[in-house]
Amino acid sequence: MITFDDVEKSYPDGTVAVDGLTLEVPTGTLTVFVGPSGCGKTTSLRMINRMIEPTRGRVLVGGRDIRDEDPRILRRGIGYVIQHAGLFPHRTVVDNVATVPRLLGASRKQARATAMDVLARVGLGEELAQRYPAQLSGGQQQRVGVARALAADPPILLMDEPFSAVDPVVRKELQQELLRLQSVMAKTIVLVTHDIDEAITLGDRVAVLRPGGVLAQYATPEELLTAPADEFVAGFLGAERGVRLMSFFSSADLPLRTQPVVTQRDAERVDSGRWHLVVDDDKRPLGWTNGPGRSESSSVGRTFVPGHDSLRAVLDAAVLSPSGHAVAVDGDGRVIGVISGEEITAAARSLHSSRQSGLDSPARTGKPR
Repeated sequence: MITFDDVEKSYPDGTVAVDGLTLEVPTGTLTVFVGPSGCGKTTSLRMINRMIEPTRGRVLVGGRDIRDEDPRILRRGIGYVIQHAGLFPHRTVVDNVATVPRLLGASRKQARATAMDVLARVGLGEELAQRYPAQLSGGQQQRVGVARALAADPPILLMDEPFSAVDPVVRKELQQELLRLQSVMAKTIVLVTHDIDEAITLGDRVAVLRPGGVLAQYATPEELLTAPADEFVAGFLGAERGVRLMSFFSSADLPLRTQPVVTQRDAERVDSGRWHLVVDDDKRPLGWTNGPGRSESSSVGRTFVPGHDSLRAVLDAAVLSPSGHAVAVDGDGRVIGVISGEEITAAARSLHSSRQSGLDSPARTGKPR
């Protein structure tokens, strides 16, 4: 566990970067510090490994005040990932990752073996091990940075805007990769971001900081979305709180309909002006039609798997569909049924109302998809 006990960081010119921060990061969880520029996110993060010393208050790791620890020894148990990976340009990928094990006394052979194992865990194959950082894409470099931080198997991982320097598609892939790794490793992770969507996607708990380094709210993503502490938090979450909240509702029990689903043969006899989903003999979707013979095979759009995808993903599929319906498929891609955008939003309202009234807890997908 990481504990901030009334922590302050101020500078001689009177600037207060962090003001009275008090919170606990439970062991084995991923906590996100989020907020606008200048709110003390990175300063708070760097106080955990004593890269920055607090002016007042205590930071404890595992119940021990870090001021009683030798900084070098403390940092051996804390991995650190920064925005641009921070790789050594003159070393190969494998030697970059092997750096920490070597510093901890491992032989060159042992360190390289460890590096290869960790590279595989973050999804990088052997063919990349002998390349240099300049020969990698931005996303690959960031994966190497994560691998290097994990090479000593530290119980704590600090991540300072680790994915902000890559394009949105790669960023999403890296976020999902981090969630996959965390599900296996259960590290205690503190991650800094300015992106509220990233915070909600990744965090078990989210600390929203306001300018001046003051903690505005510390809660689960769902609690933030349903009950922001004040106008600042609500404003920072933005106008799409309801849509974001749908990321935490499961699509498992949606009322699917099969009436609009027809085979290719029956598609020749459907009524004009009504949408039908055309499937092949194996029940795989071919396209939507709103009249005899007018199949739009390229317009099925995104499908979803009930119970796997969130309600937000289902609504997105419906919005992008020419018919305004999302298509549900099983694990083999065969059509189970369809649901309209109106039915999806009604299901979301029902789940939210149930939660608000305390009748039950919403079925959750785990992390948003």
